[in-house]
Amino acid sequence: MEAKAGQYGPAGRELLDSVSNWDSVTLESEQEPTANGRSSVAVFRSPSVFRVSLLDDAIADRSVLAPHFYILPLLAEFGRNGSFYLLALSRKNVRLLRCTHHSAEDVPFIAGTHTNFDEWLNQAEPDRLATNNPLDEDNEYLLHFFKQLDRGVAETLKGQSRPLVLCATEHELPLYRSVNSYPYLISEEVRGAANSMKSGEMHARAFDAINASYMARIDEVLTGWNHRAGGTASNRLKDIVAAAHEGRVLTLLVSDSANQIGTFDEATQTARGRETGTTSDEDLLNDAAGQTILHGGEVLVAPRSKMPNGTPLAALFRY
Repeated sequence: MEAKAGQYGPAGRELLDSVSNWDSVTLESEQEPTANGRSSVAVFRSPSVFRVSLLDDAIADRSVLAPHFYILPLLAEFGRNGSFYLLALSRKNVRLLRCTHHSAEDVPFIAGTHTNFDEWLNQAEPDRLATNNPLDEDNEYLLHFFKQLDRGVAETLKGQSRPLVLCATEHELPLYRSVNSYPYLISEEVRGAANSMKSGEMHARAFDAINASYMARIDEVLTGWNHRAGGTASNRLKDIVAAAHEGRVLTLLVSDSANQIGTFDEATQTARGRETGTTSDEDLLNDAAGQTILHGGEVLVAPRSKMPNGTPLAALFRY
């Protein structure tokens, strides 16, 4: 690392010195790296940025000095282990929670949202559904209750794009889904009465649902890739890196256990998959991922066994 820093001159030496004192680095975070079950710490340093992030996943020790921040280890963390919302349905007390891998906190609904079915029914005068609807009277009113609840959820989460997990009984799940308007409600769910689950059980099962949804999304992208391979899909590294810089990558799959050191020439828009020993060297997978994100694309980290022909990258192009 010191030899690499030397290639950048005094600026490189200064950056390396700024992160050499580990005690001062960890003070940049609000808590110790191992607090609340956190397993790792990531430090990002440039002449204008000094950022410390605590991670849930255990990652291998690694130091990288390159033209861009090395973000690959964080992609799976933020894709699967990032924050999400949990809507726990109950006739007595509907709850909306903001969750991470290690925490769950209640989110208050906007004013006017009813969370108790009986209290709502006593003061509301809901319109009856069409007479040819097969639902019985109780289900009709429950559906109306869910409609006003959905409005509360949509307004409370307005502007958010985090996934929402639904926890409810087998009977309530399809009813609520039929009126849901929040676009990020995932298909995976927690089945069971929320108020009957032991402490932590609902949260753990919701987290499992998030992970299952993430893997299902990878399978969905792979199916699309197989249909479009040879056209608007590729697993050729050099083509993908160039396309990422052009903003043409819609969805990028990155192997969870690969890297490829090389260079990208901005002037010629050409990627070269070999190490040069200069300051231009960087992990091209990381470069493609960063450029995809900067251009509004989606990046998913997939098990190497799922990658097409075992390649480190696979992409669906916008055009």
